[in-house]
This record gives sequence, structure tokens and C-alpha cells, in this order.
Amino acid sequence: MFRIFYSVLIIALANLYSCKESETPYYKLSGAAQGTTYHITVQTKDPKSTQQSVDSIFADFNLSMSLYIDSSTLVYFNNADSVFCYDGKKDKYFEPIFIKAKEVYAKSGGAFNPTIAPLVNYYGFGYKEKKELKSLDTLKIKELLQLMVFDSLKIVQSTNDQWCITKPNKNVMLDFNSLSPGYAVDIVAAFLEASGMRNYMIELGGEIRALGVNDKKQEWVIGINRPQEGANETEIELPLMISNKSLATSGNYRNSYESKGQKFAHIINPFTGMSQPTDILSATVIADDCISADAYATAFMVLGLDKSLELIAQLKGIEACFIYDNEGDGIFEFKVSEGFPKYYLHNEQK
Repeated sequence: MFRIFYSVLIIALANLYSCKESETPYYKLSGAAQGTTYHITVQTKDPKSTQQSVDSIFADFNLSMSLYIDSSTLVYFNNADSVFCYDGKKDKYFEPIFIKAKEVYAKSGGAFNPTIAPLVNYYGFGYKEKKELKSLDTLKIKELLQLMVFDSLKIVQSTNDQWCITKPNKNVMLDFNSLSPGYAVDIVAAFLEASGMRNYMIELGGEIRALGVNDKKQEWVIGINRPQEGANETEIELPLMISNKSLATSGNYRNSYESKGQKFAHIINPFTGMSQPTDILSATVIADDCISADAYATAFMVLGLDKSLELIAQLKGIEACFIYDNEGDGIFEFKVSEGFPKYYLHNEQK
């Protein structure tokens, strides 16, 4: 009798909890972070406190990764002459981002290279000096290519929680913008989950992580934008459904310019120093963590279609969709990895 009563009590409590959980409303939170904006839809009982915590996380993250803030760890590194050290207790983000960048750098054969920063600035895609290049100086390009030395950079822990990197040249600079937004999304996701939130969608500058279900009790619908200059952000080329996954899209169609008949794109080839589009208009990557999705989306844009497909075959937990237009007629073609179609909305085929 006691066991039966106990079982009934457990079921009743479970039903009560489920009912309360379903009554918890969804809220939309938004704000500024990392030079862009974030949007979060989350089921929470305390949206004000949740937003305050998220803003605090992003503010702390900016002190590590921002290229706008002169006192950030990344800016201190870029301005250092030789040996750069920072306090690992005060900045818990720089070292894991550096290590992840090393991993993707190695697996992509150097296509993903954060020491691209001097070239990014040269082409006018930098944070503080956004100005279009008037003419291409090939000698300057060769000079800047000498600073692509990410393979020689090592981060080591010294005494008193200090992490240090030796710069072989004072002009070597890092730009982690191709993976730090993804990591920021992961950090916020970890906070939400540690706080007991199991239904959310986080978007920061196009990098996304989703868990659980939306307010309609369905998986989250995420759209791949139409990869075309002038296209509205609401123009969706391919809708997807994801849950407990992260997604990032990289493309040259939104951040490029033309000068004297030559087109320059913000994704720069670290092997040639050239700023020019590859045969891929956009690369969308789905992974377990957003930092991986973010980094590999950039790497694939550098590698091009064929080499990217070869690399995906060697990677675990990475799926991708590539949109391209070889004919130049505005009719998009799609190439996807083997496991990508399972994310199609309503099993849409491409």
C-alpha cells in the first residue's frame, strides 16, 4: 500500500512539475555584445535577472576578446612587443579560445589562421579602421604574409596564474572574431543550463545555439539566409530545425566591396594574402558546440568546396551545407555533408 501511494505521489509531483514547467513563459532578450547584437528566446521565470546575468557575461567576455576596447586581453597582446602575459584568473576565456584556434588551424591545414589580423586591417575590414583599399600593393601583401605565424605561437602557464605568449615579431596580431562569438554563445548557453533553463535559442551576430523546444513545443526553426548582396536578412534560402545543436554561417556576400573593378571580401586567404571570394557563397556548419561551428564555417570559406568536403569526411560531429553559383546566373546550387539533410524542415530536399 505504501509503495502504491509513494508511486502515485511521485507521478502526481511529476505531473505538477510538468504543468508548472509548461506554464513558465518564454521571453525575448536582446542587447549589444562584441560589436554586434544578441537575441535570446528563453523559457525563464525571471527574465530581468537572466538578462542582467547575460549582459554581465558579455561585458566580461569583451574584456578578453574585444578589439574595440583598448584594455582587453586581445588588444594588449596585439600591442605587445615580444612576450605577452596575462592573469588567467581575471581572464578565463583567452586560453580556451587560443587552444581551440590551434586545433582548427591544424585540422584545416592552416586555412583557419587567427594571425590574419594585419591583412584584415590592410584590406579595410578591421574594427577601428574601416576604409576601402584604393589599389592592391603586392609587395605589401608579401610583407604581411610574413606575419602569418600562428604555428609558432605557443601559450604556456608560468607562475602566479600567468599565461604567456612569445611574439616572434611585434607586428604579429591576432583576430579571433572567426570563433570568439561562437564561444561567447557557448558560455551563455552554459550559464542558462546551469540555471536550470532547458528551452532556449541564442543568436549572436549570426552564431546560434538552441536547446529544447520553442513556445510551440517544437524544435527551433533556423533559416539559412539567401547568400546574395542586397538580400534582406528575412530572405531565407533553406529552413532548418535544430535542438541541442549549434549553427554558424559564413559568407562573403554581406561584407565586401568593389574598388577599381576588383572585388574584395572580408574572408582572406592566409596562404596567398588575397581577399577574394572562393567558389562558395556561404558555408553553414552544424556542430555540438558553437565555437566549432563558427571556426569551421570560416575555414571552409577559405578552403573552397572540394577541399571542405574532403575535410568534413575526416571530422566527427561536423555537418555542413554549401551554397554556390558556378554559372553566375543567380540560381543557387547546394552541396551538403552526408548527415546534414536530417536537419531539413519537413524533410525538404536540396
